[in-house]
Amino acid sequence: MKSTEKGLIKSRFIFLLGLISVMLLGLFIRSFYLQYLESDFLNTEGEKKHIKYKSIPANRGSIYDRNGTPLAVSIPVYRLIVDPKTVLKKDNYSELLGALSNIISKPASEIDSEIRKRSNKRYYVLKRELRKSEVEIVREDNFGNYIYLETFYKRFYPNGETSSHLLGFTDSQGKGQEGLEYALNSGLSGRNGLKKTLTDIHQNSIADIEMVNDPIIGEDFYSSVDIKIQHFAHQALKSAIEKHNAKGGSVVVMDVTTGEILAISNQPAGDLSLSENRIPKIYKNKAITDKFEPGSTFKTLTMAAALENQIFQADDTIDTSPYKIGSRTIEDPRYHGVLSMEEVLIKSSNAGISKIALEIDSCDLYSFFNNLGFGQVTASGFPGEASGTLDYQCSRWRDGMIASLSYGYNVDISLIQLAGAYAAIANSGIKQPVTLKKIETKSLDGIRILSEETSKDIMAMLEKVAIRGAPLAKINGYRIGGKTGTAQIAAANYSSDRHNAIFVGVVPLSQPKLSIAVIVNEPRGKEYYGGRVAAPVFSEIGSHSLRLLGIAPDDK
Repeated sequence: MKSTEKGLIKSRFIFLLGLISVMLLGLFIRSFYLQYLESDFLNTEGEKKHIKYKSIPANRGSIYDRNGTPLAVSIPVYRLIVDPKTVLKKDNYSELLGALSNIISKPASEIDSEIRKRSNKRYYVLKRELRKSEVEIVREDNFGNYIYLETFYKRFYPNGETSSHLLGFTDSQGKGQEGLEYALNSGLSGRNGLKKTLTDIHQNSIADIEMVNDPIIGEDFYSSVDIKIQHFAHQALKSAIEKHNAKGGSVVVMDVTTGEILAISNQPAGDLSLSENRIPKIYKNKAITDKFEPGSTFKTLTMAAALENQIFQADDTIDTSPYKIGSRTIEDPRYHGVLSMEEVLIKSSNAGISKIALEIDSCDLYSFFNNLGFGQVTASGFPGEASGTLDYQCSRWRDGMIASLSYGYNVDISLIQLAGAYAAIANSGIKQPVTLKKIETKSLDGIRILSEETSKDIMAMLEKVAIRGAPLAKINGYRIGGKTGTAQIAAANYSSDRHNAIFVGVVPLSQPKLSIAVIVNEPRGKEYYGGRVAAPVFSEIGSHSLRLLGIAPDDK
């Protein structure tokens, strides 16, 4: 072999050896880079492909009545989930379509269209809520991780429309939208859990790796409401609305001694589990969120202010002759002459009560009404509660305004405020904070609004007022006290044919327990007076409630 050929072979060998050495060095450097310098990044990227985090829904807390009866609970239901990207690659795709069609009773062509629209997606809710029979079929067929069930919780209201205004409702994500569901959403919601799972190349779950966070169940809430009393209130009000062809109405039943709301009902009503009922006309809790002029029911409070401020005594008299304030004449439909304080309320004299009010310092009158809770929201915490309207610029009140205020005009209140005011008078003058939560402790932090003497005087008057002015409010075996109101509606420019019929009363008088306020909006039948329309509702609710609570009849 010639030397030149040997040299060429040697040169090629050295070149190849050098090339191989460079390549090996490159591989070594790359390996070192990947293993030591980029290891965290690569591990993270690997985990992204094979390790997934899945949310575990937390069960929403339940709402109960005061005796532990469920009012709102969450029940587990199932969605049917499809992985379009994986399903479309299956050899038995047509068979899968047929199976899905049989499960959810939907044409295979429609299911095929929905899946193909999402061909690059890994998650699609084919049906949001499966029936029990459908769930069983999916479980039996055991499709795999590309067609599976997903658990979520649906809110269930066992009492339907009976408690709908109080509870409100949740949205599709389980968040409160109205009522107690909204007010208590933070506590009821709890916190979803989180787990880490291992998946294969097709993103199918192979195994759970670890529980990152356990789901925390939402807090339960025990309301002050007694669902049995709530039922009585709902039925009595509904019957009255139908009987008198009224536009609507509301009822509040309050525990005089604790301030607890035992029942709160409105009409019209509807089951808020149904989406078509989720409109303001149906879901608004008007007893709390709406305001109205209270009419003659306010006369009781004006009388209490006069006695408390010692402007008049309970045995005084007042001349109810008509009189003028500017060009306006204040008079009664019938002239009653000189009346006692009690008879002013019995005959519901506008002239008498307005003359009494004009003797009280305007700011003393304002303070008394404000202390009773008017012009401010209660402590109920209910969303959208109306504060009402009570002009705080008492030094600027004129005689005409004071006269109208004395018999329930030029002031807007809510029904829950009215029930609370009468409860304070009945509770020996001590006002308890209004609450929708069951009170566990016996120590109550009430505020004295008026003296015990004034309370006794007013309650004695209200007993006579109820006997003579509202005989339909009578409850057999029990002494009651209350006041009617028939207020023309301001929104209708005080039209003579549009009224609110109102009655608010307390029972039993020997040891007051319940304050019940009733309003029937725009009765369009033959009768529209509070004593004829609203008083019977008080009687029916009171009768059932007293017996349910085991309150003994009064000693006559």
